[in-house]
Amino acid sequence: MSIHDLIIDATTELAPQPDDILPRMPISQWLTIFGAAFALYAVTANRGIQWQDAGLHVVRILEHTPENSLGLALSHPLHHWLGRISVALFGGIIEPCLAVTLISALAGAITIANVFGCSLWLTKSRAAALFAAGSLALAHTFWQFATLSETYTITTALLSSEVWCVIAYAQSNRARLLSFAFLFNGLGVANHMLGALTTPVLVVLSIQGVWTRKFRARHFIPQAAFWFIGASPYLWLIAAHWMRTGALDEAIHSALFGNAFADRALNTHLNGQSLGRVVAFIILNFPNLFLPFTIFGLMTMKKFRISRLARRALWVALVIHFLFAIRYTVIDEYTFLLPTYVLLGLFAAFGFAAAAGADGKHRRGLLMIARALLFMTPLFYFVAPSLARHFQVLGADARHKPYRDDYVYLFTPWTVVEHSADRLGRHATELAGERGVVVIEDLMAEPAVRYWAIRKGRKDLMITQDSPTCLVIELAHRGVPIVLVPARTNEPRTVAPIGHWRRDGDLYVLESAETGN
Repeated sequence: MSIHDLIIDATTELAPQPDDILPRMPISQWLTIFGAAFALYAVTANRGIQWQDAGLHVVRILEHTPENSLGLALSHPLHHWLGRISVALFGGIIEPCLAVTLISALAGAITIANVFGCSLWLTKSRAAALFAAGSLALAHTFWQFATLSETYTITTALLSSEVWCVIAYAQSNRARLLSFAFLFNGLGVANHMLGALTTPVLVVLSIQGVWTRKFRARHFIPQAAFWFIGASPYLWLIAAHWMRTGALDEAIHSALFGNAFADRALNTHLNGQSLGRVVAFIILNFPNLFLPFTIFGLMTMKKFRISRLARRALWVALVIHFLFAIRYTVIDEYTFLLPTYVLLGLFAAFGFAAAAGADGKHRRGLLMIARALLFMTPLFYFVAPSLARHFQVLGADARHKPYRDDYVYLFTPWTVVEHSADRLGRHATELAGERGVVVIEDLMAEPAVRYWAIRKGRKDLMITQDSPTCLVIELAHRGVPIVLVPARTNEPRTVAPIGHWRRDGDLYVLESAETGN
């Protein structure tokens, strides 16, 4: 029997299953939720180039640089190639950076539709499914990253698809569903190493399936094949790095941790300040009854007709993702909670459905309050920046980047209103002209300048973080514009090598007494 025959055989059911064990959901409902979520994210998406990794993703896509200089783990090849396709298709119609950002909106909408479909499947309650999907759709961090050119909503789209396949497999023992879970997991790894967190869960499920005779050992072949097909963009990148450097250990280390993040990725200690930020952001994401319903769902999910294997798989996936996020000591660790929120959404659906089906005179009032608070969530985010500013929540942690309002940047989920990086990039390239020099104090700002240098065709524009003083003096004497992008608007730390810095907007231009520039 050929491998092709094995794959075909493995994707057929072992035995017919009753319809109530593996129910079907009308595709029209999934599409309706998907369309509503995509419209929300597309309308509120950031229209320009963005700060930090989001901006760097766009620049790498435009320059077609598959490997990130910070390491393979930060290269995200699936996102890179999807970005290349989107820019090729729509880059002539809309701004290229928006074409990349809309991938996040699309993936975010798929996630929300999947959470709705999976919740409806598990609870048989449309109201509970709508509550779970709506809560996630309006959650601060999820909404924010669905409107930025980032990789995280692709992660959640693939994770939610994987989880749905695992639950369906656990309910029906159909081997092909586990194979598709491996496919989605492989794609998740090709997008972001977060996808690898649930790979061991799938491996254990596969071994358990053979051990308990749910399917035969030969089904390992299509499961492995599906995973390798999904992960192939990343595996090829690793192989290319190995062939170029000749160092396999270096390629594997870079693929797992990047060039400088191994200590943080393997950290086993909890930091009090970091944990406090995580708790604060969880509350910010769900200023409604989502968390109480989630806790209730964790307590009552056994009452629903869901297999023990499915419950355990959900629990393990939740614990793995949550523990990884809370002990990953980076300043934006809250971004790694997005997969956790997706899994919590399913438990919230259980809690809502259990509350809706419970007896009690206060039941209807509780559900009305839950819906009202959910609809009021955007209003809370509307006033959140002002409230945070009033109480000086950021304090000394405020960054004061050029043209950026830190409170709007951090606390407003609809990023269509945030265009500081785009404004910075435009202004810096205008001041520098065709052959000027832009000195950047903060790596976070570099992608914005590089993007607009590409868009304006400024091939001779020098963008640097550490240019030799003698070179800057020589260029200044020759009348070349020298522009400084400060890390903090009012506190440039770069000393003028000649003359003085003249402020222009939130940027600085070097003025030389000798040249009058």
